[in-house]
Amino acid sequence: MAKARFVGIDLGTSTSALAHVRPDGNPEIVPNADGERLTPSVVFFDQFDGIKLIGSAARDGGDPERTVHHIKKHMDDPSYTVNMDGQKWTPTEISAMILSKLKKECSKITGEIHDVVITVPANFNELARKATVTAGKLAGLNVMRLVNEPTAAALFYAQTQDISGRILVYDLGGGTLDITILEVDGDNIDILLSEGARHLGGSDFDEVLLEILSEEYRKQNGAELFSNERQRRRCLTLGEDAKKMLSKLQKVSETVGNESDGIARIDLSRQTFEDAIQRLLTRTVMLVEQACDQVDLKPTDIDHVVLVGGSTRIPRVAEILEKQFGKPPVSCGNVDECVALGAALFAQRSRRVSEVCNHSYGTIAIIEDGSTGEAVVQNSVVIPKNTPIPCSMSQTYITSEDNEELIEVEITQGEDTDPRYVDIVGKIALEVPPGRKAGCEVTVTYSYDENQRVRAQIFDAESGLKKDIAIEYKGEGVLSDEDVERKTAYLKQIKIA
Repeated sequence: MAKARFVGIDLGTSTSALAHVRPDGNPEIVPNADGERLTPSVVFFDQFDGIKLIGSAARDGGDPERTVHHIKKHMDDPSYTVNMDGQKWTPTEISAMILSKLKKECSKITGEIHDVVITVPANFNELARKATVTAGKLAGLNVMRLVNEPTAAALFYAQTQDISGRILVYDLGGGTLDITILEVDGDNIDILLSEGARHLGGSDFDEVLLEILSEEYRKQNGAELFSNERQRRRCLTLGEDAKKMLSKLQKVSETVGNESDGIARIDLSRQTFEDAIQRLLTRTVMLVEQACDQVDLKPTDIDHVVLVGGSTRIPRVAEILEKQFGKPPVSCGNVDECVALGAALFAQRSRRVSEVCNHSYGTIAIIEDGSTGEAVVQNSVVIPKNTPIPCSMSQTYITSEDNEELIEVEITQGEDTDPRYVDIVGKIALEVPPGRKAGCEVTVTYSYDENQRVRAQIFDAESGLKKDIAIEYKGEGVLSDEDVERKTAYLKQIKIA
């Protein structure tokens, strides 16, 4: 079988998609074996014959306790696992099953799929990015590059909508909001800023709609709409369908109920739903304002606002953005496919794309306050957020005590100077000769690669000793190199349908 070229995968919270670039240079979505362009990111663990259902069949499997939804939300949690039949599954492994389905089924159309670009939210941290690359490896894929979702979408818009200038990408998907500001000039795309919020997206809107249904059911029937996870999941799916219809209609009617308390017919209006999620939408507006402020831009400085993600189909989203920027946002129509399509174009590299780092990296250090002379413990940033990548930056510190034999550097992720408000993502320790006085120079260097993965180096000038590490995480939800080798072979043997 021929080998597929220029493949991009959007591994999404709610749905996933695979696209490739046709010989004529245009990207297209490759459907799965069910003929679907979007594959629900859902896994069902069958109890009897070990089959792992992926996609629509899994979503409709009927047993919520054996069904995994929205696993992408846990990719940055080193302790998270799913316990099924006495076996623990990490978010990486479950994501690998979704990728395996796409690889297996789409290969029948494109030819053998091996080299891919996978998209991630702009605010994915180091752990989540590493987990995504590992998921690809478990699925038998060579992940050539990770690319931020709004960057991929911007690439698709730039090629298909012929937009240029200063662009703001508003990417509201199933689980996250990403905002990217970039400049498009011919074949060059320069990212100025990428900002985002975890746990702000379509699944949050679904929960709001579920509460509306539950409250109305209480009023009509004097009882709770659901009493177990099976009933709750069924109502959540019903609400999700109603949400999609309300993007087209002003009012829909739904019949909901349970076995013990009967049914109720509930009328839902677009106005009621959009008012209920207004608080969440206002939060997105505030994040857009913050993003513009960080690069000293006013709304009038933005040439185009483009919509990405299925949740941007909610009419009020376009309304609030038009009010904020004074112009209607641009939509390509297939807003939940453009990330995968852009990833395929990114794999082709038909344009030059300059990315930026989405988090600051630094270390905890004792810093002297210039105004008071007081020494305080602070987070000292080495690589500032939104620095163009790949990059390598250094900062030199001095030791504070005599006779230090071990120099330890805590690697931080975050922008705040207060150590309480940043994450410690790794540590590096260097043994040095004894008998030294305080005041020795120690240089800390961080390297940030194209996949936004970080390496750290510590160098002691007096001894000439240095140590270099990649950031590693520990926890039940993190696979070691040995786990990856063993489980890659295991995942090839399990039945995925």
